Amino acid sequence: MAASNPHMDRYLADKAPPVCSLNIADSFKALTKQEKLYSHYLSDASWAGARIIMRQTSAASEKLFDLLVATFSSAADPTKLANLAQLKHKSGVSDEDWDAVLAYAAQVFSNLSNFRSFGATKFIPRAAQDAFAAVVAAAERSSVALPLWKELASEIYALTPEASLSIGKPTAGHTSAYYPSSPPPSDAQVDEVQALCDAAGISTLNTRLSRVSDTELLLLVASSGDLPASFPKSLKSDKLGFTVRLEARDYSDALGRVNEALHEARKYVRDENQGQMLEKYEESFATGDIEAHKQGSRHWVKDVGPVVESYLGFIESYVDPSGARAEWEGFVAIVNKEQSAKFNTLVDGAPQLIEDLPWGKDYEVPEFKRPDFTALEIVSFCTGGIPAGINIPNYHDVRENDGFKNVSLSNILSAKAANEELTFISPDEAAQYRKWEDKAFEVQVASHELLGHGSGRLFQEQADGSRNFDDKTINPLTGKPITSWYGPGESYGSRIGPVSSSMEEMRAEAVALYLAGNKQILEIFGFKTEQDQNDLAYGMFLVMARAGVRALEFFDPKTGKHGQAHMEARHGILRWLVQHGIASVDFVRDAGGKLVDAYAKIDREACLARGKEVMGRLLLEIQVRKSTGDGPGATQFYRALTKPDQAWVDELRPLVLAKKLPRKVFVQPCTKVTADGDVELVEYPVSVEGVIQSFVERAL
Repeated sequence: MAASNPHMDRYLADKAPPVCSLNIADSFKALTKQEKLYSHYLSDASWAGARIIMRQTSAASEKLFDLLVATFSSAADPTKLANLAQLKHKSGVSDEDWDAVLAYAAQVFSNLSNFRSFGATKFIPRAAQDAFAAVVAAAERSSVALPLWKELASEIYALTPEASLSIGKPTAGHTSAYYPSSPPPSDAQVDEVQALCDAAGISTLNTRLSRVSDTELLLLVASSGDLPASFPKSLKSDKLGFTVRLEARDYSDALGRVNEALHEARKYVRDENQGQMLEKYEESFATGDIEAHKQGSRHWVKDVGPVVESYLGFIESYVDPSGARAEWEGFVAIVNKEQSAKFNTLVDGAPQLIEDLPWGKDYEVPEFKRPDFTALEIVSFCTGGIPAGINIPNYHDVRENDGFKNVSLSNILSAKAANEELTFISPDEAAQYRKWEDKAFEVQVASHELLGHGSGRLFQEQADGSRNFDDKTINPLTGKPITSWYGPGESYGSRIGPVSSSMEEMRAEAVALYLAGNKQILEIFGFKTEQDQNDLAYGMFLVMARAGVRALEFFDPKTGKHGQAHMEARHGILRWLVQHGIASVDFVRDAGGKLVDAYAKIDREACLARGKEVMGRLLLEIQVRKSTGDGPGATQFYRALTKPDQAWVDELRPLVLAKKLPRKVFVQPCTKVTADGDVELVEYPVSVEGVIQSFVERAL
């Protein structure tokens, strides 16, 4: 084993990670030839951005990826898997070390980095370093792999300085490739550049920021070509005495390949709107103008009920420690019409359901734009970590004026590995928990995406002075008129700051719990009897409480920060439920007083009687601060709520780490165009070897 310090064991790659299949073959086979070609080229476009994710994560990620591909690919054809049995035999390593090297490689490929996408911490191989070296030396393409190994070996196994093992602000010693210079920009400079860009109407979603000197910064804009003529060459800060110069062509090689694939995909669109959507994406990736991607997203919202669904670009800002810059992602999926039917019924009732939310009409959008809500079966998803559901686009002006879409990723939700362990649930509740867990999670995800992310408004002032709100609107937390709102060019992320992503996830989770007992929703999902409805609502709260306990895995006591936005939100909800007498965590000790287990508990009677009211109070706290753009108030409230109790940090967290469950790894298929112009879906063994083979053949 590469590490023996119990404190550092959390940085080891998962042992024998469970591997799951997307089980998409039957659905793909049912597509027409045109739909298959459309999905193939969109998959190519999505995966062409994979190296962007690597470059956004850490300086070593891309070369590490290349090292692993070189190690496991054939010399005769680098896009084919090497003979793994021969490689193992030639290397002379033990079965344990061989399995550890394979597991590490599969996890690097799945995260597109040696940092966990879910948790934002580095992971190192469990195999001894000399064993890993032996595998590399025995590779068919050792002439390519060995130089990379010599360059990266120390970095692959490095566990110091400890701050560098977490994604976060480089100014605090953490890792973030969004700020690639050494030294990095100061926090004040990062905030000032954001303010300058907001004022100039330039999005930072697709940028990185480097420090050239104390008086010069460089804003690297993702594009394959020149920036629009309307963009300034530079922006000047009189406040801090620096100039930030805008430079095009960050990730230009990757975005060039993205646009080549999109251009091909346009030949197989189903209608003019789809064509315009892809054309605007191409324009955005060529010029670096996020406004073009917004236009493409407007066409995407109008693309209702497609057989093949997709979305790609710089989407989620979870990874950027400042909460402003977004990670590349792209997915292609097939709509499951049967499962989508119940989601459409939920959408039909959404306007009335949203009226029940606790913040009132002043804090809600004037008109609910009916979204497309579909169950999707993923064909391909280029990302560091596949979610269970998505509500996009994230542009608030598009969402308010044009609408949005909700998707539930059904073949992700249903993916199960054999013999999954159940932790932090009392044995006397285990059977009932297992019965209701998946059902509760399905309803939670649906309400979270549609009614959580799909609700609430931002108070916005435009450049011409017009406002989408009455400045006499009362702040229900103070009883006085509101005193803050979003100025021209400001977004939720730029205004609220680093807590924005996680706080929005808490808001969406809390909406789902607030509506957990709503009979209209429960009947849509097939829960007709009062007993089933109560069991389901109780199950949703218990699933959340257990997640809140497990969230301690992602909390770093040294920095006082959580490494995963969703889990931070769930931990905060657990603390809120404990504070209000609905949840508890029971400690189980041995005869010597040592903590040996813990159980998340929900007071069933309190949950069913007061759960909605308690969650409503939390929602009001969050929504008011979000609507008014109260960054300081949001930060203070959210950090206080999500800060774990010290007793939990001292005793419960070590137990959570000891019981840590490995993350699922998905083996995704590839598609290729055949000699007769059709598309073949290539599937792989459901194993770590299959994951490795899929990435070798993907030829990124």
